[in-house]
Amino acid sequence: GINASPSSIMIVSGALQALQLICSSLLPKNSTILLERPSYLFSLKLFQSMNMDLCGIPLDEEGMEIAPISFHKKHKNINLLYTIPCFHNPTGITMTEGRRKSIIDVCQKEQLPIIEDDVYRELWLDTPPPVPLKALEKEGLVLYLGSLSKSLSPGLRIGWIVGPEPVIERLADIKMQNDYGSSSLSQWAAAEWFASGFYQTHLEEVRTQLRIRREMACNTLAIHFSDIATWQIPKGGFYIWLILNQAVSMQTLFKVALDNGLLIHPGTIYDTLSNRHLRLSYSYASLSDMENGLVRLSTLIRSLIRQS
Repeated sequence: GINASPSSIMIVSGALQALQLICSSLLPKNSTILLERPSYLFSLKLFQSMNMDLCGIPLDEEGMEIAPISFHKKHKNINLLYTIPCFHNPTGITMTEGRRKSIIDVCQKEQLPIIEDDVYRELWLDTPPPVPLKALEKEGLVLYLGSLSKSLSPGLRIGWIVGPEPVIERLADIKMQNDYGSSSLSQWAAAEWFASGFYQTHLEEVRTQLRIRREMACNTLAIHFSDIATWQIPKGGFYIWLILNQAVSMQTLFKVALDNGLLIHPGTIYDTLSNRHLRLSYSYASLSDMENGLVRLSTLIRSLIRQS
């Protein structure tokens, strides 16, 4: 749904490089960025290393809440809003169409630029998500980020930015100074996949496998976690956001899990206050390893709950 000319698109070496370029070339030092809380970005040192402040906005079932945006814009020097509207990392929430329109309306009113990180869009499992924020505005307010890292291969290091031509020209200049451009071989391989139809076939197979994995994960959770946690069945992406009924020490849980051969992602990685949350991924481990790992994790959590 995005109307873009070739000169308004820049190929980058993944969405993370896109963020690095935007921060280093478009934002002044000590900028403040609004973003969902919790968020994948809180786990990165990128913004902190550039002396940028991350200001979290709460999420509800429709996505980022609206009212805090105007509040923070009035009381702080906010430079940018960052959002993952589709299958949000780590919560899995997808922003509704109505909320997307409201985000655009308030950001147009406040003249607040938006980074739309849409790397999970193609990974829908039930129905396609609403159109991108970028497709809902014509003023060049949104910089749209996409990538093949999640849907095809992280090794290709192919992503893209869609934005106003003057902004793309500025970013392209900085990128050329940094790395002389993204790999031509990777771009050629990606173009061949798109042109041949293999990419669409691949996506359908990825969705089929993710549905199988999602079902296994949710069934195992229903058996072993229903009395100690809650969660929503994800409609796409890789993650389940597990909410424990009782808080436990995430530092202790991480250590005992690691001692038992389990690597977990505690919610404190994405929000320092998330001491009842775990991000579970159903995309990588084998079905047997996933089931076994969740059963063992349930046992460890129950042990910590008893101790507390």
